[in-house]
Amino acid sequence: MSSRVFARWIGTVAVVAVMAGPRPADAQLAPPSHYAITNARIVTGTGQTIDGGTIVMKDGLIMAVGRNVDVPPDAWTIDGSGLTVYPGLIDAMSTVALPSSMRRPEGGRGFGFGAGGPGGQGGQNIDQAPHSWGPEDRPGTLSWLSAADELDTEDDDIDSWRNVGFTTAVVSPERGFFPGQAAIINLAVRDRPREMVVITPVALRVNFNSGPGFPGYPGSLMGAIAYVKQAFFDAAHYGQAWRIYEDSPVGLSRPEWDRALEPLRMAQETNGLVLFPGNRAREMDRVFDIAGVTGTTPVIYGAQEGYRVADKLAEHQVPVLLDASWPERPRNANPDQEYPLSTLRFRDRAPTTPAEFERAGVKFAFYSGGAEPVKLMSNLRKAIAMGLSPDAALRALTMTPAEIFGVADRLGSIEEGKIANVFVTDGDLFEKSTKVSMVFVDGMKFEVPEATAQAGPGGGGRGARRGEDAEDSEENFAPPIPMTTDRGVINPADVTIIRNATVMTVANGTMENTDILIRDGKIAEIGQNLSAPSNAKEIDATGKYVTPGIIDAHSHLATDAINEGSVNVSAMVGIKDVLNPDQIGIYRAVAGGVTSANILHGSANPIGGRNAVVKFRWGADAAGMLMEGAPEGIKFALGENTKRDRNPDRYPATRMGVQDVIRQAFVDAQQYRKDWQEYDAARQRGETVIPPRVDLKLQTLAEILEGTRLVHAHSYRADEILQLIRLADEFGFTIATFQHVLEGYKVADEIAAHGAGASTFSDWWGYKVEAYEAIPYRTSVAMTCGWHAAYVSTPWRRWKPNCGGSQPESN
Repeated sequence: MSSRVFARWIGTVAVVAVMAGPRPADAQLAPPSHYAITNARIVTGTGQTIDGGTIVMKDGLIMAVGRNVDVPPDAWTIDGSGLTVYPGLIDAMSTVALPSSMRRPEGGRGFGFGAGGPGGQGGQNIDQAPHSWGPEDRPGTLSWLSAADELDTEDDDIDSWRNVGFTTAVVSPERGFFPGQAAIINLAVRDRPREMVVITPVALRVNFNSGPGFPGYPGSLMGAIAYVKQAFFDAAHYGQAWRIYEDSPVGLSRPEWDRALEPLRMAQETNGLVLFPGNRAREMDRVFDIAGVTGTTPVIYGAQEGYRVADKLAEHQVPVLLDASWPERPRNANPDQEYPLSTLRFRDRAPTTPAEFERAGVKFAFYSGGAEPVKLMSNLRKAIAMGLSPDAALRALTMTPAEIFGVADRLGSIEEGKIANVFVTDGDLFEKSTKVSMVFVDGMKFEVPEATAQAGPGGGGRGARRGEDAEDSEENFAPPIPMTTDRGVINPADVTIIRNATVMTVANGTMENTDILIRDGKIAEIGQNLSAPSNAKEIDATGKYVTPGIIDAHSHLATDAINEGSVNVSAMVGIKDVLNPDQIGIYRAVAGGVTSANILHGSANPIGGRNAVVKFRWGADAAGMLMEGAPEGIKFALGENTKRDRNPDRYPATRMGVQDVIRQAFVDAQQYRKDWQEYDAARQRGETVIPPRVDLKLQTLAEILEGTRLVHAHSYRADEILQLIRLADEFGFTIATFQHVLEGYKVADEIAAHGAGASTFSDWWGYKVEAYEAIPYRTSVAMTCGWHAAYVSTPWRRWKPNCGGSQPESN
């Protein structure tokens, strides 16, 4: 053996011996921390693209980028010829790297959160959560939890997302009404999870979904909204109490520290971001209202129906996290299943939302929303086919989420001094055939497995879709088809004249061959041969009748929730919070002549929720439906519905218990008023005092005592009607209407003397025990005693007592 060959053999053996021998853990060969990619096309994310450029990364930072950049001699150089370098993608709301205790159950849309009381811990099974009897139990409140504290470095999703170019995620717990605080993490697995954290907290998340199996209050959407409002009011009071105490502690009791309210307080006082859900247009409208009354800085997540409200979002300057898992027909659905037009339209139009946001100037970022990585990229290509520019799509995955969460100084683009989060492809990011070859996170290089690289961000290769049919890999994206307008004003003219009608005025009899002039939505004149401007819309009503619009005095139409039956007093909830202006029943009601309605809470509790008086303006948003100047009201309920058996049992279980609940509620409201009056008096004397807590329930009841809120009471039996009249007299307020009032004919004199009105069924009685003694003549009996018994399709009107068979004051 020659000396040269022997030397080569000896060297090889020596190297093998060194590599195979035992070494201390801290002496392992570390990957290089200094890289340079040369001759590449660099898409910086700032709007600038550099051809034949170089990017230098060292110690986790971008040291230099440009066309004429010197490569340091100690850098690991990668020839980027034919390759494109992009800034790392950001998933704007994710659960990657979070433990199962912070995620919703697989396949479920409910919360499944753990114990929700002040001492509760996340991660418990939903069956272990204590029953919530009201907002004081802090249901589903885990606001003190931080996503950054529970990162799971073994989560396979980290690799899945990084392999298609995602280097960063905004991770947020998702169980509960206040699931916790979001953090921004980089998707580079480290020995210590905290090294993944870029910044925390960046936002506080809110949910309104009460989910299946949720134990107790709130048990409805309007209850959830009321609870969230109350929590923020409590946080504001909590912060105010601490400020007053810290400014002048002498003589004041120290407020109690509250870990649940601390994050809410900080969000209010520092204008911290609060993530509110809003996928449909009406839900986004609700966020504007809720954020306004709670003093929070909102970011809306979901927003798939944003194509309907893009201009409104831009006007409010509310950032949006857009769920890019577009709605689709459920897999393995019944092929004969018929879907309403609204559902089909939503599925068709949702992918146009990003283009509408770009047009309107809405600041938006994409998040995966449960879609697998490759499916997400397919959905983004669909959005581009629907009009979104590729530049805007890239920005919504990079710079915009960094701007929304306040980290654009370190993430979102390829610029000198920023964190070295980049990935390398063999083509344009949004081309289906493009493959990812390598990813850098915090300057650390990750090779992409061949199978994943073939799938790439475009998903064109094998292994692209887990568990999806082969036919789904085809992408035939047609441009959007213009929508046909099916709602809103048909006649936009400022002036309309109806001619030659038989007009049933109600107030002034019936008029033949009569014209009606309508100007700016008001009846300006009624008579024969009226003159109208030349631009007036003219309707020939010869042979037709014109009547006032029907008013439904007791309706549950046009809402997303009816009952908050989990508690016996739910005065904190309101129908206005859950109006649904898109419900098809509105259109059908209008087609039947109903133009206005008193939308009431259900009858599950002795004191229910606040009402909404609306006009059925088909095509208006929820605020546009509200009737201007209508007095505020609330629903009460007597009888069988309020005392029925429940699981778990809920007081009351008897009719006398119903009266006890109502009486105690007003006793509490009286004390609430007194507390505020004493506070105001102390302030006027110049004393330093902490104000009472704003209580949405007691505040509503106090308005009844002050005469600014009307009571509409569900009632059947005469004895219960008398009970409520006497209770109202005791507390000094008047019942506005008795609803249903089936035995009201037995106590017509008393109802009239009290000054109440009534709303009754026109042809419905005898359908349950407490309705057996209703009679079809009850309205005739009632009218002779001077109170107006309106049918459900007519308004209540209050009459003065006038018994003895004479007619009421007017017809």
